[in-house]
Amino acid sequence: MQSDHLLFMKQITKRFNGVPVLTDVDFSLFGGEVHVLVGENGAGKSTLMNILTGSVRADEGELWLDGQKADIRTPADARALGIEIVHQELMLAPHLSVAENIYLGKEPLGAFGKIDWKRLNSDAARLLEELHIQLDVHTQVKALTVAQRQLVEIAKVLSQNPKLLILDEPTSALTESETDLLLQRVELLKERGIGIVYISHKMD
Repeated sequence: MQSDHLLFMKQITKRFNGVPVLTDVDFSLFGGEVHVLVGENGAGKSTLMNILTGSVRADEGELWLDGQKADIRTPADARALGIEIVHQELMLAPHLSVAENIYLGKEPLGAFGKIDWKRLNSDAARLLEELHIQLDVHTQVKALTVAQRQLVEIAKVLSQNPKLLILDEPTSALTESETDLLLQRVELLKERGIGIVYISHKMD
């Protein structure tokens, strides 16, 4: 079943209160490919991706990942399979530093189970450098621009080493120059072989 694809969603159907939102939708993605989902608000773009990330269950259809049939029931199932999403509403803690946000909930531990702050900051700095993101890892997120927060969110999910990344309306609050900056980072991720789904309602 489409073993050359990273992702293959077959005949996905979803209804809410009997009203069809998705009907027999097929969607495929290769590793190292950016696939854009473009459509008006309410077209079903996010619903399709919420099915992929385990937030919503499809009524009908199949999902294949790396040539293997996948049963994704929860977001934890999706993460275990290497699927990550950057939501339109960013999931960052504004009072914590850039590094703390990137590794929140998965902080490296040292002696006696205490957080290894030196390693946490150095790991975050190295990850940002790989993405060509120039930010001080000690800066509190609340001091960053929206575009910078978007990049921190991307770095956060990339710290999980995903094979598939979903960007849900990532440029909705960005200026043209900030959008260009984000798209440059997307190109870097593509070169690393990550499959990327880019959701937008902006045709340009």
